[in-house]
Amino acid sequence: MARARVLITLAWTTLALRDRGRALALLDEARGLTDAPRLVALTHVQQAMLHVYCAEWREAVAALDRVGPAFDLLTEREQVAALLNGGLSHLSLLQLGPARTELERALALSLEHDLPEQEFKARHNLGCLEFYAGHLPQAIALMRAADEVDAPVARARAKQDLAAVLLEAGLLDQARDTLVDALGRARAEGLRLEQADIRLDLAAVAVLDRDTARARRELGAAIRVFRSRGAVGRQQSTALLRSSVDVAEGRVPRDLDEVLAPYLPSGTGPSPVTPDERLAARLRVESLLLSGDVEAAARAAQRLGGRARQGLAGDMHDRLLLAKVAAAQGDSRGARREVHTALRRLTQRQAPSQSLEVRSALAVHGRRLAEWDLDDALRSGSARRVFDSVERWRAVSHRLPPLAGTDDPAGAELVAELRLARRQLADAAEPGGGGAGASAGAGADVTDRDGGRSGELDRLQARVARLEWQVSQQDWSTAEHGDGSGVDGATTLTGARAALERRQEQALVLFDHGHDQYLLHTGPSGTTVQRLDGLAEVEALAERLTRDLRAEAYAAADPVMARAVGRAVDSSLAQLDRVLLGATELGDEPGGIVVCPSRSLASVPWAALPTLAGRPVTVATSMTRWAAPTPVPETPAHTPLSVSALAGPDLRRARLEADAVASVWGASVSASGTADGPALRRALRRDTVVHVAAHGTHERQNPYFSSLLLADGPLFAHELPRPVTSSHVVLSACDVGQADLRPGDEPLGLTSALLALGVRSVVAAVAPVPDEVAAAAMVDYHRLLATGHGSAEALAATVAAHPGARAFNLYGADWAAPRTAAPS
Repeated sequence: MARARVLITLAWTTLALRDRGRALALLDEARGLTDAPRLVALTHVQQAMLHVYCAEWREAVAALDRVGPAFDLLTEREQVAALLNGGLSHLSLLQLGPARTELERALALSLEHDLPEQEFKARHNLGCLEFYAGHLPQAIALMRAADEVDAPVARARAKQDLAAVLLEAGLLDQARDTLVDALGRARAEGLRLEQADIRLDLAAVAVLDRDTARARRELGAAIRVFRSRGAVGRQQSTALLRSSVDVAEGRVPRDLDEVLAPYLPSGTGPSPVTPDERLAARLRVESLLLSGDVEAAARAAQRLGGRARQGLAGDMHDRLLLAKVAAAQGDSRGARREVHTALRRLTQRQAPSQSLEVRSALAVHGRRLAEWDLDDALRSGSARRVFDSVERWRAVSHRLPPLAGTDDPAGAELVAELRLARRQLADAAEPGGGGAGASAGAGADVTDRDGGRSGELDRLQARVARLEWQVSQQDWSTAEHGDGSGVDGATTLTGARAALERRQEQALVLFDHGHDQYLLHTGPSGTTVQRLDGLAEVEALAERLTRDLRAEAYAAADPVMARAVGRAVDSSLAQLDRVLLGATELGDEPGGIVVCPSRSLASVPWAALPTLAGRPVTVATSMTRWAAPTPVPETPAHTPLSVSALAGPDLRRARLEADAVASVWGASVSASGTADGPALRRALRRDTVVHVAAHGTHERQNPYFSSLLLADGPLFAHELPRPVTSSHVVLSACDVGQADLRPGDEPLGLTSALLALGVRSVVAAVAPVPDEVAAAAMVDYHRLLATGHGSAEALAATVAAHPGARAFNLYGADWAAPRTAAPS
């Protein structure tokens, strides 16, 4: 009996040091040495653990089934171990009911017997279950709760699981960073198999991010480890993912049949269940399409029908292949049906999230289908089909109902801590920020002080990064029940043209496809689609214009330099205008222009382009959103217009600007003067018009931490009220009109956040604007608004009178004050 105990223990170390087969043989030997029910049960529990380690889920479930009634003979710790491994195995087989039962029993036993390590694992695996059930916010919340358990457990695997949730949410950068962290932890803990597993997931991120070279490197490193450990199941998974990289590049690997054999039965067979089985079924269809065997592909695609329990990425891939097969068979109606089904499922996954970032990030999973849909439309030569395709997939998250949230004290406390940390970091980064006694002295002393200051900066930067991560996780885990059923459909070209005709406007819809930039123009004379210069050239011109605009603002104090830089801005505007609009005839009609920019042109000051100069220009996330802006909550018809004019600190003219704006609106003003974050949030919930003169920052690496500097520190996009009930917001601040567009042309930034939260229109700048220019221009802009001009017309007149304010755009849709709301 003693030897049997030794063999049970030795089996685990043998797996880690040698191979799976020898470890299983040791357990068989142990069972041959004893008939004691408890020891025999322990051999099955240990065998299940070995199978789990090798990702052999069915074998693990079978081993645990053999424990039987002897389960009651195990200690509480052993029982919890068996339940955790059983729950994880059922979960990996997508058997969510049995998985939930076992994991909830494991959590209850862990809490009852004060087993924090097991509590951590149970909570974390329940988070994994919610992930597999498609409940991403709940998954993140449970994983956060697990991470807060004070237990001395290895966190590499937990970080890897969190990365899988983030990847499913479309948060590619955050998933990659989390996996890199997990890889470092696994390396420090000497966990070679875990390192290889993490590399598999890094390869999956690279595939979704279209970095196939990195995917191949990660897969090569992983499979070498799996071979050395005899992990057959993991070797097969790696080969499958490697084949998917080949197929994504348009190549059918020679050994594909061998790779698919473990997953695909001969004949039609049952629908695939596990993620690997589903991937194998897709690879079969895609390889047959690449080979030109449409009928065989159609037969293979039958296994992809119906709804499978899988992630959004897999679901979108299924719909893409079914659409491709239908199109190859000449069934255009069937192909369109699959496209519409995919879009509906995307919105169903976006709608429950109360995170703007997650809603927009999820669009990455529809990227391949959107590109195929657009490619099909372009090949047709139909402007109507091209418009409908672009609009169908553009800024889908902005068609969802506005976010509705409740105040979260824990989240507010985290943001307040972040605000303080950012202020401390800014103070420490200033020259002389080390405080008294920081003046230069002897060389050695300066070196010591600089080293200490550098260390303090590193510490503060790490603290800011940690708090931003915690705030983001808090945001991502916010959910409400919703199924996307209230989502507005995309407007059609017919509907858009009708709206444009009513408002006497024209539209310029720009979009990227492949390596080219396209422009769709629709106006009184009809609709045309043009392929413009290459995408790389357009991007270079847009980046050059951005640099020149920034230089223009900083050169304003030097007249000679200002003239020189101004000429450079004029040249950049003229070149970009020639490339984008040189072949477009807008006519002499005085009506306005609606611009829907592409990913490459999200931060262009459109009203400053020579062709559009003097015209009312509105920059819209999509034609759908422009034609039917998100409605604000209904208010009684007699409710008077109200205005807040607020200022931030450290801008010499900000308070004067706010006071001047307030004087324009007179009795309509409900608040004015220097403001903090709570004051601005109140104004955005209460007032029709909100004007803010403050320092602004656009964070390209993390756009939802873009901010306005107020009296109590920066107010982040994360903190905006949900929903915002203001109709028109004016941000007299640098840079906050910028946006970074994710796949699906989902805009990210402070201005786009306001629009997504329900604001009808926002005026904001895409570059710095000199304080004196901004103050004078924005006061004149409000004078025009207050006398009945629409916002687009008012901004056009303002920019014409104040050329230095040409960095301002009007975003969203036109807005005008009710005539009864004129200032007294």
